[in-house]
Amino acid sequence: MKSSLIKLRIKYCVVASAVVLCVTALMIVTLNIMMRVSYRNEAAMIESVISQAAESHINQPNSEYFSLSEAEKTDNGECIIPRNIKDIANITVYGSISCADKGAIWYSAGGGLIFNVEIDGESVNVYKDYTFNRGTTNVSIDFTSLDDVKRDYETISVKESQVLSDYFLVSGTWWNNSSSVPTGQDPNTKLTIDSIEIHYKQSRVISAATHSLVSHSSFSDIFENNVPSVLNNTGAFYLITDSEGRLVSVNDGNLLKAITNDEARDYASRVLEADRDSGKIRRDDVSYSYTISRTDDMNILIFVNDSFIDNANGSLLKISLLVGFMVWVLLTLIVIIVSGTLIKPVGKNIELQNQFISNASHELKTPITVISATIDIISQKKGSDRWTDCIKEQVRKMQTLVSELLDLSRMVEIRAARSAFKICDISSIVSNSLLYFESLFFESGKTLRQDIEPNISIRCDETKISRLTGILTDNALKYSDPASEITFSLCREKDIVVIRCSNKCSDFSAVDINRLFERFYRSDNDRIHEQEGFGLGLSIAQAITQVHNGTISADYKDGVITFTAVLSRT
Repeated sequence: MKSSLIKLRIKYCVVASAVVLCVTALMIVTLNIMMRVSYRNEAAMIESVISQAAESHINQPNSEYFSLSEAEKTDNGECIIPRNIKDIANITVYGSISCADKGAIWYSAGGGLIFNVEIDGESVNVYKDYTFNRGTTNVSIDFTSLDDVKRDYETISVKESQVLSDYFLVSGTWWNNSSSVPTGQDPNTKLTIDSIEIHYKQSRVISAATHSLVSHSSFSDIFENNVPSVLNNTGAFYLITDSEGRLVSVNDGNLLKAITNDEARDYASRVLEADRDSGKIRRDDVSYSYTISRTDDMNILIFVNDSFIDNANGSLLKISLLVGFMVWVLLTLIVIIVSGTLIKPVGKNIELQNQFISNASHELKTPITVISATIDIISQKKGSDRWTDCIKEQVRKMQTLVSELLDLSRMVEIRAARSAFKICDISSIVSNSLLYFESLFFESGKTLRQDIEPNISIRCDETKISRLTGILTDNALKYSDPASEITFSLCREKDIVVIRCSNKCSDFSAVDINRLFERFYRSDNDRIHEQEGFGLGLSIAQAITQVHNGTISADYKDGVITFTAVLSRT
């Protein structure tokens, strides 16, 4: 009984644990799907916000950054910047100054920003100069006022309306000197101008960019220093190309490192060559999703860093799996603990039931024996008649029922039932048991086909194996179709022994297959009810297989029912 309760508890724990696992897995999958959808929606929102802002500010940034290495140059070497001085608030010139003369206490160099104005009906060049001293990396030149421009080294004042050109020039070094060479040109002093940054006035009209220079800006330029918080969750940037795919502008977005023009051209060419309005691209181990927004003559290529989303999804999956596993372990432990409490009443009921069956069977044996002896005495004194014969038949049935109930109660405690186990030749046991049924098969007009593998030895109870063989054979004899063949086989498969008994039973209902081993269960089939029995035979057969560390099952297919008993050889 204890082993049966242990198996019941294990079954309960396994089923409950499986249910908890399925529910936990479903929650994990649902959570991850929801978060992925949320991340995708957030990415789509980021792309939409950038697209709208970029389209409305496509030629109206707050500031632009230009690398002079790609600027178109005049014959004199000045860099041409296609922007109108009228729109500019100030210009920051970036460069580096050095001096080969290590003994120089100070050194400086400078140049100018040149633009064209009209003076007295004549077009002339004027400029604002810049000066780099030792340690200087950038110089800012104010253009909100044109009262301090220079012409031929003289300071003059001009008005904004006098500005003629829609471009200006960045000169190279006009002069350089040091403490060693305070006047003239110092060949040891060198100034290199790398780039400029233009800051525009609030009211401006920027002319279309030329193909010779790529401007750089950031999110703060197009959102006027009020960047939406949604853009802070992941890295993003966008590029602008003309209708022919040539790079016009780069917005570095919120990236920590600015994108070079070569990198931007690589991104743009790969995306445009794919000829798709959206997709994914990977560069330098970073994954981006991209969309293309098209205007009349421009393409806006928006890139959103997918690595953050992928990492977030991966982290969420790992965390949810870890938490899910911990929850599953915790709930499984709770189930195991609780199952012990839940199983106690069941064990108590089974124990009381088995005790009642055992006690009742023993108590019934005495009155049944008295009745049997009494009816025998009456038959001897007064002779037998149909009444005494009826009493004898019912006494016989009661004796059989009590005997079967006692067998079941004895096999409930498996440890005690195994006390009579020894190494036996099960092939001989089964063959000898089948001999008893040969005459019965002959009388019923049915045939028995045996397939017994010889010399199979197992550790078993000879009496119980013989009883198992008898139950299966008697069951097949009673419930098989008239004039049919019953097949009984015994074989060895690795460490187990398999007993099979098959017979044709056309009146059997497949719905009964799962209840055949229940105590006192008998099918509603009329022909089956005609056969004598109490519905305990297969229950006893199941108990016998359990005692032998085995199982028994039934299968019904194509009008043939097969009982398969699997026994352990050890």
